[in-house]
Amino acid sequence: MMKLLALTILVVTIGSLVEAKPSFRQLVLGGGKADDSCVGRCGIAGTDLTKPCQCNPSCQTYNDCCADFIAVCNTCDGRCTAGYDTKWPCQCNADCSNFNNCCPDKPDLCGGTGGGAVTDAELKALSQQLHIDDVNAVKGIVLNMQSTTTSGSTTDKAPLPLFSSVPADAFSGPTISALLALFDNYDENCKVTEDITAEEQTENDAFLDAILATSVFQQAHQFLVSKGLADADIAVFKEYLRLIWMGQYNRGGGIEGSSGLEHVFLGEKNGNSISGYHGWIKYYRDELAGKMNYLGYMVKLDLGVSSVIEMPMSWDGIYKSISSISVSGSPEIELALATVCFLARPNAKCPLSGADGTAYAYQTYTLAYNGNTYVGSAYPTY
Repeated sequence: MMKLLALTILVVTIGSLVEAKPSFRQLVLGGGKADDSCVGRCGIAGTDLTKPCQCNPSCQTYNDCCADFIAVCNTCDGRCTAGYDTKWPCQCNADCSNFNNCCPDKPDLCGGTGGGAVTDAELKALSQQLHIDDVNAVKGIVLNMQSTTTSGSTTDKAPLPLFSSVPADAFSGPTISALLALFDNYDENCKVTEDITAEEQTENDAFLDAILATSVFQQAHQFLVSKGLADADIAVFKEYLRLIWMGQYNRGGGIEGSSGLEHVFLGEKNGNSISGYHGWIKYYRDELAGKMNYLGYMVKLDLGVSSVIEMPMSWDGIYKSISSISVSGSPEIELALATVCFLARPNAKCPLSGADGTAYAYQTYTLAYNGNTYVGSAYPTY
């Protein structure tokens, strides 16, 4: 009877060991169950010998994961630049969306379009701070929004101009005056080759120097440098801005008659169509000159000091079914946000925040020409 009892105890003990399947590390540590937590421990490499269970990628191989490993470690924290790894319960690489195995927090931590260098939260925080620090924004503009309309409607729902009043000193600031000096350097027809003179080159330099001297653009530059998206040397960065914004390229027809700055800030005419035109300063001046007819608006987002307006437009009798401008913002904030989004979220909506935290976005498009990548378009949206 005693032998039978001892044998029964031995069988039960062996059965318990087989069921628990403790790893070598668990046997060394003592205890056989992963009854600790992975809270605050996910993504930490190596073995923590002070813990009875592990939360590193190899714990599934060694069967010593904490009980909540799957529940807690479904995260991209610290893994945005990592490749595919079967040891993790979810993935953070650029292709995870194609296989439906992304971690749930990937959009917030790694960005909506993959890559992982810049997160949506960082873009929103940066843009909000830039809006707050935009000392060259024009305050005191009064808009007359009048009636709403729809995209594609050519009916004039707004008999009065969009701008009711603009302060007399609105365009005296250093960056706005530098931008205004560029307006007569471009031909509105994108099928006409642009001839950049020495005087115009000097004006381009003055504009770039003016915006790079602002706190807004310096913060944007530092952010891009911290993410590996821009050269830390300000002279090198200036030449890069000159290339992507002022470099001439062909939009069709074999004519180098377009650039990112002209397209976005001034607008272009391509036959009987409007291309670009997202600058509020140019819009206001054209409205004063009787060249721009405000037809009503579809969306208006108030961002604190500035406002994003989406609307159709009629420029010199040429109709565009939908466009957008950001009213009141300085040239440097529009160029800074567009540049950040061009690099961090190319060809996609880039999530931003206004000074008051209102969510909006910038859509950018790249244009490849002669081995370089230029700003094809950039505009505020929602």
